[in-house]
Amino acid sequence: MVPFIHQITLNRPKGEAVRVRALFDDGAMVAAMCTSVFDKVKHRLGNWSPSEKKLRMANGSIVNSDAKWLGIIEVGGVQVKGEFEVFNSGGGWAFLFGKPLLQSFKAEHDYKTDSIRISDDSQSATIYN
Repeated sequence: MVPFIHQITLNRPKGEAVRVRALFDDGAMVAAMCTSVFDKVKHRLGNWSPSEKKLRMANGSIVNSDAKWLGIIEVGGVQVKGEFEVFNSGGGWAFLFGKPLLQSFKAEHDYKTDSIRISDDSQSATIYN
């Protein structure tokens, strides 16, 4: 099976958008952007702040979050208010779209068709891997 990867858009309050490819992972208990990507786009993102959160990795190790961001995240035309932490993925992914964001988007993953149905208060969309 191929990992579910799809483009997302991080919308800045003044209208600028940052697009990034996200790995959708319903086993990840956090949404996160890799530090290497964040360093390239943080000047365009705005609305980020330092984070004191410590994150437990799948292997049990603890890593410090470098920053956090809060704003509007868009997927397939559907927008929700969301947040993510920033830490070094070691090249594993650019953006980790974990369970908190999947819940915010009311995501329903259909493994048979390899699609995810998402919705906000006014619309819905289906994205495909």
